[in-house]
Amino acid sequence: MSYQINDLKEAVERLSDCLLRDDPEEVDMFVRMIKNIVTQIKNDYWSQHVNEEDIIIQPVQSKSKEYRIINTIEFLYKPMYFQNIYEGNEIELYSRDRTEELMESGTIEAHNEFWQAHEIIYGNVYGSMPLEMADTDGIAKLIRCGWKKVSVDIVEFDKKLDENRVRAIAETKYRHYILLRELETQCILLLRYNF
Repeated sequence: MSYQINDLKEAVERLSDCLLRDDPEEVDMFVRMIKNIVTQIKNDYWSQHVNEEDIIIQPVQSKSKEYRIINTIEFLYKPMYFQNIYEGNEIELYSRDRTEELMESGTIEAHNEFWQAHEIIYGNVYGSMPLEMADTDGIAKLIRCGWKKVSVDIVEFDKKLDENRVRAIAETKYRHYILLRELETQCILLLRYNF
């Protein structure tokens, strides 16, 4: 873990330099790098010092090796400000607003490209896309519309597990997630949103 602390210190120093130079792209890159390093430090710490039986929601380290984090990337997501998606027409209004914002920001094609490559099995996050798929202008427009950046852990499950077992793990372990099947590989993955 000490090398990660050194990486973190170096990234913070570089971020400080970028802030002084007023370089928005570099600032954004080093902020993302710092978030990724911090997430890895947290996950490593929890995997070494916390028993899986003590974990309610996070992290996802499992002694049974049924699942593991394979990557952490940044997404943009549209927050939901309602409690029950099944009451009234809240989800319809939310979906309409999400689509309009994606179209106005010029990110609808990138959003659809990602989600058409994945079959959603189950989840409770309804508006998101990988940050790297949008250009800087599109990101800025979505953020002005209220979208937020979030770190997302990509969790891979053992191929021997059936879909029911995977869903049971997801419902037990995670608060904000999307369970999906990657169409190209037929691999079941979980996106865990860290908010």
